Amino acid sequence: MKKTILTSLATAGLLASSGAIADVSGNISLTSDYVFRGLSQTDEKPAIQGGFDYAHDSGAYLGVWASNVDFEDGDEAEIEIDLYGGMTGTMGDLGWQFGGIYYNYPGVADSSGLKYDYWEVGPTLTYPVGPATASLMVMWSPNFFNETGKGLYTELGLSAPVGSFEIGGTFGHQDIERNVKFGTPDYNNWSLYASTELAGIGLKLAYTDTELSSSECFGGGVFADWCDARAVFSISKDL
Repeated sequence: MKKTILTSLATAGLLASSGAIADVSGNISLTSDYVFRGLSQTDEKPAIQGGFDYAHDSGAYLGVWASNVDFEDGDEAEIEIDLYGGMTGTMGDLGWQFGGIYYNYPGVADSSGLKYDYWEVGPTLTYPVGPATASLMVMWSPNFFNETGKGLYTELGLSAPVGSFEIGGTFGHQDIERNVKFGTPDYNNWSLYASTELAGIGLKLAYTDTELSSSECFGGGVFADWCDARAVFSISKDL
């Protein structure tokens, strides 16, 4: 983790010393449930989240983001810290981004046999479709969460402004090489959401679900509800 942070800081220093315009921003949010690709990361409990982003006018960006987590693993993992960076740009109406993200779960002891940390890399494309914006994201990992082998996530999205709201939806598919170790088969997930801003405060209501049955959701039992449909409400503030 330290090496990744130091590398990011060194890159940020080189960009800043170039004399070009850069922007640093922050964000904080509170959500009723931290849902990642359709799966609850907080045992269906609320999460407080936040981060900082560095954007350079060349299109380069760096960032860090954190959230509390709860995997019912004997309190091994209590926080997730994501470190990311990449480049963005446009080609006509096509917007593109290519970046990588490192997911770190400090506090997970080597003696536990849990190897949660992993990284992903891939592109995101956006394109206007009338008043709406379509998106495609593809993220690949050489060794997915808890060393479950190659992972590939593909997601289609569509969003559009409706008055003072943004309305949108996503459909994604997660492939995992070692399904038995991860705890689920490959699966689809989807979401519908509406978001707006009121007095500088972001408000978002989302509905998320997966195709996974209770028995396919990490063996069922206390984990059975993690893959269920749910409504998630969040409030956020840019800093």
